[in-house]
Amino acid sequence: MAPDTVDYSKGESPMTDEQFKAYVELRDKYEALLELRLAPQNAGNEVVGDYQFRRYDQLRDEHEALKIESAQLRKENAGLKMQLDMFKSSARRYRL
Repeated sequence: MAPDTVDYSKGESPMTDEQFKAYVELRDKYEALLELRLAPQNAGNEVVGDYQFRRYDQLRDEHEALKIESAQLRKENAGLKMQLDMFKSSARRYRL
């Protein structure tokens, strides 16, 4: 049998299910208000988060620029390979 948490010597009586639900809701509201009250002390974490977000944006922009440059270089490389093949075939044809 589970130990009884009610102290009958102090005049306490066991809670009904409805009273317990009301107690849990009140406790949760209190904890939420307490977190809001302590929020200014935790504001330093938002600055770090903001810095990380800005750094992420910067890295994402750099990544996009590098993707575009890489695509352009691949296109240029393909064109140069085609030119090389054409020069090789014309050199064979004219025996240069």
